[in-house]
Amino acid sequence: MKRRLIKWLLILAVIAAAGSGIALWYQRSVFEAEAAQVVELLGLKPGAAVADIGAGEGELTVRMARRVGSQGRVHSTEVDKKRLKQIREAAAEGGIDNVTVIEGGEADTRLPEACCDAAYLGRVYHHLTRPAEINTSLYRSLRPGGRLLIVDFAPRWWLRPFTPKGVPGNRGGHGVPRRILIEEVSAAGFKLVRAIDDWPGFHYGVLFRKPPP
Repeated sequence: MKRRLIKWLLILAVIAAAGSGIALWYQRSVFEAEAAQVVELLGLKPGAAVADIGAGEGELTVRMARRVGSQGRVHSTEVDKKRLKQIREAAAEGGIDNVTVIEGGEADTRLPEACCDAAYLGRVYHHLTRPAEINTSLYRSLRPGGRLLIVDFAPRWWLRPFTPKGVPGNRGGHGVPRRILIEEVSAAGFKLVRAIDDWPGFHYGVLFRKPPP
């Protein structure tokens, strides 16, 4: 009986390890596909300046920094001090010196005015408690013709218990409907370029542009 129990425990451990490996592989494949699409849609080239809003641990920030090169600049923002430290560490470990780390605010990205050619928010928008102010801040930080790419997901019933506190009541749970996101960002002055339904990871992407003067 004891041997049989040990055997089944070993089998379960192997299954769990395999499942974990598959999950990590899937996350990595999604990231690689997404990173390539972000770079393409934002039109990032050597010498460009871009903002990575809500940059997390800084993995995409490092990818962007390498893309824009030493003559370019990445403004990487986060509201969590632990994340800010992780972004700095990721840049240092990657030998990157063209990243400016910024502590963002609830109603202000704290980006310099007209500092960027492009900006990206990856699964961040549905966390915003004051989206109108952030959208205005983003508009101010982008140069005329600048691109804004937002990736997010529609609310799902099983995620409702995890709805961030303080977000507008029209979200319908954890996430944000694409229609509402487009309306709010457009209200700040941005022009819709295109919406992408088949974004990696079963999310959606929306590309905007700040119109020229």
